[in-house]
Amino acid sequence: MEQTQAGKIPSNVQEVPGRDETLQAARERLNQTLAGVGEQAKYAAEYADEAVHNNPWISVGIGFGVGVAVGALIAIAAGSRSSHFR
Repeated sequence: MEQTQAGKIPSNVQEVPGRDETLQAARERLNQTLAGVGEQAKYAAEYADEAVHNNPWISVGIGFGVGVAVGALIAIAAGSRSSHFR
């Protein structure tokens, strides 16, 4: 079975024509995306820090509530897991 050059499937990535340009473009997009995400994370952290400093007791209450909810979910999951092994 003979294949044309256009229909040939490369045996490794090095045979793909134009891969350097494609990889470079993908790397640049990834770096731009990571820079944008990092910038957004920085702003989110600054906002959270300011909110906690302005409302410390509300922050403590929210943290407590989240901790209770997570603990309850873990207890429920552990209880259902142990009932499967009886």
